[in-house]
Amino acid sequence: MDPLEQATSERNPLEKLVAWVPGYKGYKEKEVRREIDKQLRESLVAKLSTRQRKLTSLQSDLLSGGGLLWMDDMEKLVAKLQLFSDRVRTASYGYAPFFGAKKVKEDDLDRMYQFDTQLVADLDRLDEAISGLETAIGASANIKEVIQATATVLTAFNETFGRREEAIKGIAQP
Repeated sequence: MDPLEQATSERNPLEKLVAWVPGYKGYKEKEVRREIDKQLRESLVAKLSTRQRKLTSLQSDLLSGGGLLWMDDMEKLVAKLQLFSDRVRTASYGYAPFFGAKKVKEDDLDRMYQFDTQLVADLDRLDEAISGLETAIGASANIKEVIQATATVLTAFNETFGRREEAIKGIAQP
């Protein structure tokens, strides 16, 4: 069952009664869609925080192993991940002014949710890059190349997230 269907089926009797009020049902469904997407993004931010702690730990390991040469590059990785995390945390919830010219429709909110779901699915690429970095640091080999590969993954995440608003409006795909 998708999250919207689950939220709809879990309504209490008063919510079901009020859903018959003209205009309220659509409003409530939009609110539920926004809340589901917010929860998804909060979960993504928590997962990103875990990866950020891992990068910081690897940075310490690298430093203690004499890798002072790569500290700036590692700091840039941590900063890129922090930027991405902050963007996800503060992203739009799909609200539009009540009398605004452009109304946010359910399809727009569904695209926003699909976009954010894809970001969660793409975390595997980041995990692989961090794992490769951990291996390179442990072996003291190819560190520069692996840092650059990890930076490329984080740059791609930030660029993809930059297309989120277009995806919401149906202009671009994730």
